[in-house]
Amino acid sequence: MLSVRRSVTASVLALAVGGCSAGLSTAKTTADIGDCAADDFATGQVVFFGLSDNLGPGTIMKRYAGTGIGPEYLIDSVIDAPPSTVVHHGVDWACALGDSVTRTFKDNSAAGILPIDTTLNALLARASHLAVTVDSVRWDDLLAAPYRSALDQLSDRTLRTNLLRGSYLVESRALVAKGIKVTALFERSLGTSIKAALGEGRKTLKQGKVTAVVDLAWEDLGWNGTTSLTITTPSEVYIAGRLINLASEASDPSSPLGQILVRL
Repeated sequence: MLSVRRSVTASVLALAVGGCSAGLSTAKTTADIGDCAADDFATGQVVFFGLSDNLGPGTIMKRYAGTGIGPEYLIDSVIDAPPSTVVHHGVDWACALGDSVTRTFKDNSAAGILPIDTTLNALLARASHLAVTVDSVRWDDLLAAPYRSALDQLSDRTLRTNLLRGSYLVESRALVAKGIKVTALFERSLGTSIKAALGEGRKTLKQGKVTAVVDLAWEDLGWNGTTSLTITTPSEVYIAGRLINLASEASDPSSPLGQILVRL
């Protein structure tokens, strides 16, 4: 078994989006938001991922007591077909979400916003200012019948048994962000240290099973001794997910509240 990489706690994202719930999701819904009124969301408990390319619906997670939740199996370990056969893509919302997303990233900065080592993420969390903007978000949902069919065809019968017994958690919903931009300000010497470790330009970041392709741009603001880091992504990314226990096909009763993502 791979060792747990984190031992901190963090708040979890409690965002929600209107529209219809599909598949295995049990999130509450509201009527469609026509005018994109800020913070007019249904709420649901989900685990914050930071920026991730591969933690979508169908990811199998394991809880590590007192530590967090880590990915055990990615979707391509469960199904041979394209993920689109078991995932319903929701509707993009181009809403006034900047404040909500920024709040979420700030609340979870100690848990890490990038799939990089703990020490480097801790340095990022020391930003004197953090702002996040996003063009749109959406919920993607796991479809119950196709996913069950895929489980029935698993060659790993032990994994199937453990899933249906509730030994693992399954990501039933993923919150997807398009056009996300994270801007962090650092005191110059700290920014210089982070830049030396993290680099600049397009990077493929990986920690354990979690990956993300990001573009990193640095600027010395000079006039106030501050260095700016801007993080953007060339494609949409997952930033949070809702987990369920297949034994009950409902939200895990112990909930991921107080848990963070452990990038194993």
